[in-house]
Amino acid sequence: MSEVKQFPPRDRKDETSPTPQPAPPAVAPPPTAPRAAPEADAAPRRRRGSPSRFVLLVVVPAAAAAIGGWWWFASGRYVSTDNAYIGAEKVLITPQVSGPIVNVDIVEGQHVNAGDKLFEIDPAPYRSAVELAKGRVEAAKAQYANLKLSYKSNADQVRMSTDAVRVRQNDFDRKSTLAKQGAGTVNDLDQSNASLIQAKQILAFVEQQQQSAAVQLSGDPNAPLEKFPAFIEASAQLEDAQRNLRNTEVTAPIAGVATQVTQIQLGRVAAAGTPIFSIINDRDLWVDANPKESDLTYVHPGLPVSISVDTFPGRTWRGKVGAIAPGTGAQFAILPPQNASGNWVKVVQRVPLRVEFDPGQDTRDLRAGMSTIIEIDTGRKHSLASLWSDLAAGNEAEVGAAASSAKAAQK
Repeated sequence: MSEVKQFPPRDRKDETSPTPQPAPPAVAPPPTAPRAAPEADAAPRRRRGSPSRFVLLVVVPAAAAAIGGWWWFASGRYVSTDNAYIGAEKVLITPQVSGPIVNVDIVEGQHVNAGDKLFEIDPAPYRSAVELAKGRVEAAKAQYANLKLSYKSNADQVRMSTDAVRVRQNDFDRKSTLAKQGAGTVNDLDQSNASLIQAKQILAFVEQQQQSAAVQLSGDPNAPLEKFPAFIEASAQLEDAQRNLRNTEVTAPIAGVATQVTQIQLGRVAAAGTPIFSIINDRDLWVDANPKESDLTYVHPGLPVSISVDTFPGRTWRGKVGAIAPGTGAQFAILPPQNASGNWVKVVQRVPLRVEFDPGQDTRDLRAGMSTIIEIDTGRKHSLASLWSDLAAGNEAEVGAAASSAKAAQK
């Protein structure tokens, strides 16, 4: 059996790694200045950051407090709203009589003055009505004259009949006496009695005619023609016919601009009481605004108002509060709110008010319905006294609420 020789293990690294080369000589680093201590470097840094910290901690809060104080003292004086629109008087042109239109004297957008002729309705039938009414007036005058003459004639007949009755009565009395004495006949007495009765009947008839004439003269035979009923009626009919004839010429009731004139057509039959077109007043304008109810605490008529119109940026008109409505807009709605029924949600109400333009301003370019922004100067300014009073009022309200709650809890 052969003997196995054992050799020591060889280092494999020595077999694979190359022979190490000598390292190059180290180069000495350049000399540098010695570093300062950390405490000495931090002090200048704190000194450099101190101005910005002062601005952030002192200047900015002070400026914010000053701006907030200025805003609080200046707030509450002006009340503004953009829920405001220009208003103008609008008149619907409505004919008072019916008939075909025979003439039109205006065009769309034309400016007219009060009393200017707008259009004309056929006047022929109304002229005939005037002539007929004049005839009735003349007939009433003739009737009045006849009644006056009849009354005077009846008065004469009454006197004559009265005398006849007196004569017949005397004759009847004389014959009655003779008949009682036996000197007269019964036949003569009967004839005298018949004549007396006939005379009395004639007197009664004449008196009745006279009373009838007096009644037709309104009970006063000496009354003038102007109080005669038939004459009054005929005169009223004549005035009505003349008015209808005048109304065939439709005139402008106000000064303004005519609009919707294209609805007028020649030959169209205009019905009385039916609007045909409109005239809008371009002079006496106003602003209808609807501010919130919470903004009207210090608003009253007469306060100055600044008016801005969206159509003309940069221009401002002056005015004043003319009137404040007696109720909110919801109170005048077709269906006002019923807060006592159903679920209730509180909504801030708006109160209409009217702003009148100050005289002497040029409002020719303004049109009805334009959107505006108004700013009312109440003249009220906040003060420390008002702040203190508000705080005191708030404390009193809190104390009152707490007392009410305590009473309710005890009950």
